Amino acid sequence: DWLSRARELLENPNNDAIDFLNDFKSNLFSEEVYVFTPKGELRFFPKGATALDFAFDIHSEVGYHCKAVKVDQRIVPLSYELKSGEQVNVITSSNQKPNEDWLKIVKTGKARSKIRQALKEEKLKQGSIGKETLERKLKGMKLGLEENVDTIVKYYGAQNRLDLYYNIYKDVFDLSELKLLKVENNSLLAERIDTPEKVVIKK
Repeated sequence: DWLSRARELLENPNNDAIDFLNDFKSNLFSEEVYVFTPKGELRFFPKGATALDFAFDIHSEVGYHCKAVKVDQRIVPLSYELKSGEQVNVITSSNQKPNEDWLKIVKTGKARSKIRQALKEEKLKQGSIGKETLERKLKGMKLGLEENVDTIVKYYGAQNRLDLYYNIYKDVFDLSELKLLKVENNSLLAERIDTPEKVVIKK
């Protein structure tokens, strides 16, 4: 079982070397607890593993949509630390999605890796919507996206294009600011017509 979990970590292309080593060591040197599924199947976890770890151990989709967990027929927090001999049952909801806080809850490398992967995919999906929003805005100004996106990244102080698109989706950057930027040869400059004030970020 332990070798199988290690192989899963190694085969996941989203893991980087540092994360893998940390997860590998935490699983290697930990004591184990055992719990039962509602059907009586035995599952082993490193000591300190949580109810959310159990959900991801059952199946990735069960983990992604884990809304609540019952331990010995009582509802417990997702952060509940499993104890040997307990019976664990996961309650799912199609509306539930992983969030950043889940990374602080889980202890196993498998769960951490799956959560990171899901968060990355969600950010890419939201970023594509932000990109479309920016494209429409620039089209209304008769400007192209590809020629101006890097200037806009610089102006808003975003880390990269994806960070820009994601924050546009989250409504962090005020796109009305774009009308205040200087334009030369159908290209935006990273400075305002009036004053070089910093970008206004919505609160």
